[in-house]
Amino acid sequence: MITREDLNRYIDYLSDLAAMDTRIESLYNTYRSPQMTGDGSSHSSDPGDPVWSAYQRIEKAKKAREELRAKIQEIEDFVEAIEDPRERAICNLHYLSGLTWSATCYQLRKHYSSTMLIDYDRNWWEEHQEKQENVHEDI
Repeated sequence: MITREDLNRYIDYLSDLAAMDTRIESLYNTYRSPQMTGDGSSHSSDPGDPVWSAYQRIEKAKKAREELRAKIQEIEDFVEAIEDPRERAICNLHYLSGLTWSATCYQLRKHYSSTMLIDYDRNWWEEHQEKQENVHEDI
């Protein structure tokens, strides 16, 4: 279930995804292999096969990235499924696009004040949460 907090973190999730992509790309760079000492031994404190170790780090990072992508997609699907067109527009502009409440008002052609939009959004979330709780009680 998507929460308002998930929507508040959406932009952060996108930034984190970009950082994960950079991290995974850097893990493929072979120039980061452990340095060798003069006698041919490695400075690495990780005994074992460095290729296998790198592979494991890459796979772990890829799994985390896919989980984050799934969360981002879940948030986007949730917003697309909102039936109330005003709330869907608010969510797209404020949460997914990262606009301030004032900029969101401006994009909605100044029909609402920031306070009105914030109140509308808060009321919609309270109703949505009540509906979700009622669904869980019926199960």
